[in-house]
Parts: sequence; C-alpha cells; structure tokens
Amino acid sequence: MTRPREDSMSIVFRDLLILLALLMLTLVVLLIPLIKVQQESTRTEIEKAAGDMIAEITWAPDSPADIDLWANAPKKNENVGYASPYGEIFNLVRDDLGRDVDFSGLNYEFIFSRGIPDGRYRFSIVYYSDNGMGNTPVDVNISIRYREGRLMHVVYEERMTLEYPGQEKGVISFEMRDRQLIEESKSFEPFEIFHGTLRRLEK
Repeated sequence: MTRPREDSMSIVFRDLLILLALLMLTLVVLLIPLIKVQQESTRTEIEKAAGDMIAEITWAPDSPADIDLWANAPKKNENVGYASPYGEIFNLVRDDLGRDVDFSGLNYEFIFSRGIPDGRYRFSIVYYSDNGMGNTPVDVNISIRYREGRLMHVVYEERMTLEYPGQEKGVISFEMRDRQLIEESKSFEPFEIFHGTLRRLEK
C-alpha cells in the first residue's frame, strides 16, 4: 500500500511552525543574559547607594513599639542612633517610631557607613518605647553586612528579644582590618551604646 503524500500547503505550514518555534527559542536565549545584566546592575546601584557597612533591624509590622538601632564606630569612638544620627563614619538613614507613628507598613531601621576604617565596631538595640502597648517583649531581626568590591559579606544575622521598654542589648562587636572582618575578634560580651550616649548628652 502506498503511503499518502503530504500536500504542499501542509508541508509549508509545518515548516513555518518549526521556524517560528526556533525563532522564539533563539529570542529567549538571547534575552536571558540581558535580563540578568539589568537585574545585576539595579542591585549593584542599590548596594552602592547603601554604603560600605550596613546594619539593619526589623520587627513585627503590626507592633507599635519603637525600637532603636545604635552603632559605635572606631577612630573618634562615635555613637550613632536617633539622638545623634550623623557621624564621620556612620549615618542613621531611617529612624522608625513604630506602627502608630510611621505609616509605611514596615518597622525597619538601618545605619550605613562611608568607608570601613580599621578598628572595632559595635552595634546594639534599644527598646525605646512601647507606645502604650504595655511591657510586651519584642522580637528584633538583625543583619550586619559589609562590602568587598561588588560582594556583600554577612557579619551577623540573628533574632533577639527585647523584654521591656528602656532595655538595651549589645548585639555584637568585631574588628575590621584592611576592609576584612577579623573573624576571631567577634565578641558578644554585654555592652551599652545608647545609655552611655544619654549620660554624655545630659552632662
């Protein structure tokens, strides 16, 4: 029995579909690197704007609590937080006052540095005010990172609990040398930045 022959229109239509499929595949392959380059460019620009060392805290967005982030930089032993937001090395970029005072939908603070001079860095968190919700403990997510070229290295990421208004907890202290973390210098011994700053300002 002779196999029926395809007519010329069927052959043309089939070839056209194959051609279109190949064209679509080629376009996808060509576009993927461009999309990745654009994403990488955007991320790099954000990181450049954010600074060389970044410390940030977040807590529950429905919490009215006012939690503060404090940083202590080497050299001039500067303390940066809501009461003194601008230093030679660190800047407090966002001072979040809690849900009922800030309508962004986030409870979020962050500090960044301009450069990473050698020396010891310290970070602490403070339960500044419960804003009327009572002595309710607040869980605070903490992230501290530093830049090396286009890479961001994590120094510390953890969740800590502040138990009552007025409490300050030292998060971590560590040394940097030649823009590199001295891993064995990490310390979690108790210390205060905020209360020491208040005592100095009150003099």
